[in-house]
Order: sequence, then structure tokens, then C-alpha cells
Amino acid sequence: MAEKNWRDDDAFDIPETGEFAIYGTVYSAPEHADKVEAVYKETTKRAESEEGTIYYCISRDANDPSIFHFFERYKSKQAFEKHNDQKIIHDLVNSDWMKDVKAVFVRPITS
Repeated sequence: MAEKNWRDDDAFDIPETGEFAIYGTVYSAPEHADKVEAVYKETTKRAESEEGTIYYCISRDANDPSIFHFFERYKSKQAFEKHNDQKIIHDLVNSDWMKDVKAVFVRPITS
């Protein structure tokens, strides 16, 4: 079976119900890394007021500035999809600024 492309709609196994977190790494094209950071600054600002976004953090790797690490937490798949259905994110994903994305979806441990 061929490996899925990270840009495909079904590239990741997103939980259908309930709260979840996602963590991973974005590999940007080195010549576009500063532009990617500018987009992430804006998406971080927007995430602060998004209903259903519990936590949103993106950082730039200390050793390789073309790599970004992220940790996000959402109340639902719908909240995650709403966050990602913004033009700024679509434009980034469809640009040549990003080379790859590795992401893992997990359920948080709660009391």
C-alpha cells in the first residue's frame, strides 16, 4: 500500500468524536521558513478566540529553523476542521513553502 500524502484529505486518522490533541512536526522549505513563521504567528493569534480550540502552540526548532513543532488540543473534530478551513491555512498547505508534515492524533488523559 502506498504511503498517504500529507496534503490528502484522508492523510491522518482524526478522531470522529470527543476531545483530542494533535502533535507533530512541519518541515518547511528553508527559503520559505520565515514566511511559514509569519503564517503561524497569525494562526496562533486567531486560535486564541476560536471556539473549540483548547490549546494551540507552534514553535520553531532551535537547531533547524526550517522545522516547526506543534501541539494543539480541540474539543471536537468539527472544531479542528473549522480551524483548518481558514483561507490562510489553505494557502499555506497548497503553497510550496511546506515540504512535509508528520502528525499524531491522541486522546488526552483526563480525570
